[in-house]
Amino acid sequence: MDQAVAAKTAERFHNYLQPIPSKKSLLVIEDDLSLIELIDTILAANNKAQDFDWEYVTSGEAALELIRRRGKFCGGDPYSLVITDIFLEGETTGFDVWLESQELYPNMPFVITSSLTTDRYLSILQGANNCPQYLPKPLTASRCQAIIQEYF
Repeated sequence: MDQAVAAKTAERFHNYLQPIPSKKSLLVIEDDLSLIELIDTILAANNKAQDFDWEYVTSGEAALELIRRRGKFCGGDPYSLVITDIFLEGETTGFDVWLESQELYPNMPFVITSSLTTDRYLSILQGANNCPQYLPKPLTASRCQAIIQEYF
């Protein structure tokens, strides 16, 4: 095969091997299933569910596993947004998930939820770089909807 034909063939295959642009994606890390239902209702009401992929887990350990696995295949930030409670099932907190994710994917946005006061939240994160947005509980549909619209 001459070089011109080989180059054209390689170019054609290169175009096929380009990563497929993926939908935006949301990961919710929450052990209160009523809040998962709230987010599901908000997405369905907004007709946003078909615009992006979303999934949830109830522990920090499961979240880190998903983030690492998805990160291996997507070639960039594994999720367009991660919303996590601080206190979860298991030993890994939402803060732990955020801190580890920041090392691997410093541009992946996080929103932290908790019933902590805003002052307490800020005092815990004092000195941290690139602090995630805080969404205090109790969560309301309008606040959740605003966050989702901001990122999607």
